[in-house]
Amino acid sequence: MTQSSNSVDDQPIVAPDRVRLAVQGVLRAAQVAGWTDDSLAAASGVKATTIKGYRVEGKEPSLSKALSLAVVIGPAAINPLLAMIGYAARPLEDADAICPMQMTASAMHHLSTIAMAAADGRIDHIEKPIVREAADMLIATVLPVSSHGEAA
Repeated sequence: MTQSSNSVDDQPIVAPDRVRLAVQGVLRAAQVAGWTDDSLAAASGVKATTIKGYRVEGKEPSLSKALSLAVVIGPAAINPLLAMIGYAARPLEDADAICPMQMTASAMHHLSTIAMAAADGRIDHIEKPIVREAADMLIATVLPVSSHGEAA
């Protein structure tokens, strides 16, 4: 394997925008699931104002804060972070915890995002990050019941 130069043009493997969008999506989904910034702060040790900055303003979290939040939220947050770096998300520990209705509703939401972006027959540079996030979230949503999820 060859090592690349350290020029200013080098890009990280996982772009900051992708991290920001993934964490923002995870936090928005957590909010829909009933988490408040205050309850996440109490459980994770990350300040509520910092969480709001990630969710609303799209600020990029540090790795330690992103993982602290993901661990508290659970597989619904961990899976998209793992999917972002190309790892198969782990299945839910308890098969009874899988709720087909909730999984279907979540998958439809992500498919709707992709469909709306593709309605004009193309996905432009502005829509691409939103579509990528929706695709990652869709994969994370259905992965626990897939053959790949069972192998993780």
